[in-house]
Amino acid sequence: MTETNRGLLLGVGGIALVCAMDAVAKALGAELSTFQVVFARYCGAALWLALWIALTGESWPRFADLGRHALRAAMLVATATMFFYAVTNLPLAVVAALGMAAPLYVVLIGAVFLRERVAPASFLALALGMAGSAVIVLGNSGRMDLGVGGSWLAWTAAIMAPVSYAATLAVLKQHSGTETAAAMTLGQSAIASVLVLPLALTTPIVITAPVAGLSALIGFLGAAGFLLLINGLRRMPVSAFAVIDYTGLLWAALFGLVFFGELPGLPFLLGAALIIAGCTAMAMTQRQQTLARVD
Repeated sequence: MTETNRGLLLGVGGIALVCAMDAVAKALGAELSTFQVVFARYCGAALWLALWIALTGESWPRFADLGRHALRAAMLVATATMFFYAVTNLPLAVVAALGMAAPLYVVLIGAVFLRERVAPASFLALALGMAGSAVIVLGNSGRMDLGVGGSWLAWTAAIMAPVSYAATLAVLKQHSGTETAAAMTLGQSAIASVLVLPLALTTPIVITAPVAGLSALIGFLGAAGFLLLINGLRRMPVSAFAVIDYTGLLWAALFGLVFFGELPGLPFLLGAALIIAGCTAMAMTQRQQTLARVD
């Protein structure tokens, strides 16, 4: 097996584990508050990553980078809170499809705040992604209970979560040259769990065997999925990873159907197709820009 093929398998496995983590978050959302689910996710990931670093001898987080870890942790808490609230109250595949637009928002944020040059074709890709998101939201508007504000809040959270995640990725891009992936993730996960702990404690917690098991599982899936993704990226081109990232929609639809009886409808399929088209167009545009710089 070639290194690229091994990377593809690792990447697909990592995406599957991350989608499984989202499904666990949805299950936990029926028993715990959103803040408690976020705490379980990051505290669990920090513990598993600490074990990983201890066993592999990789670098530990550095105290000098504490400020950077804290900034990313705060952004991650905001993103995870919106995303987990959305998956608790909406179909898993729908939230995953809206989340696929995050790479498009990364480019927009880079252009506005980081003064990065953006090709005109990128704005077409962004328009396709936004159109896809609109189709998904408006196409499912009939399911909204207008008498329950939480329904609108869940849709707002689902739309804003990828925007927040894109901002986090933009910050991560600025910080990625000084530490290993495991050290960065451990540092931000540990601080994120500390930040969200006071909010998690505002609601009484009833620890049952299923809740304890799922709480341990969500941290493991998040940490393991991340490590598989990173090791997969090291073995394949970024363009190849961008393609397999779309398998997340399939995993989310599968987990939603098997565990929650969710069957995506036509608006999901049309909106997801538009979002994927936008992401593909963006990837092609960036590749052409890279080749032009090399030439």
